[in-house]
Amino acid sequence: MTKFVNRFTIATGAICMILAGLLPPIGNFFSSLPESVLGGCTIMMFGTILTSGIEMISKAVFNQRNVTIVALSLTVGIGFTSGTEANIGHIFPQIIQDVFAGNCVAVVFVVSIILSLVLPKDMDIKKIK
Repeated sequence: MTKFVNRFTIATGAICMILAGLLPPIGNFFSSLPESVLGGCTIMMFGTILTSGIEMISKAVFNQRNVTIVALSLTVGIGFTSGTEANIGHIFPQIIQDVFAGNCVAVVFVVSIILSLVLPKDMDIKKIK
């Protein structure tokens, strides 16, 4: 977001995660953190990701094509999240279930790529004179 990156902080975080995966005592320390701390970190992380996404979308030109891609992708993502709770996955082939079960980010990615390939470049509504 700010285009400034502290490599030491990123490297420290990466080293901590590698050590937590390889050394059980360190992994146990991270797993013993209270749920409220993990919840707060999760909210902050996803809030930052959401803000970065909104910033990227706002830098794009808001034409009919981009609005359609964003709207349909978000709607499908929210629908798959709700649909997973309703257990509608059984209507899809097994390979689709394996790839997309519980992963609405992958669904949104595929939908947005397909829409950007299929939708015409010029979707703007023009007045008829």
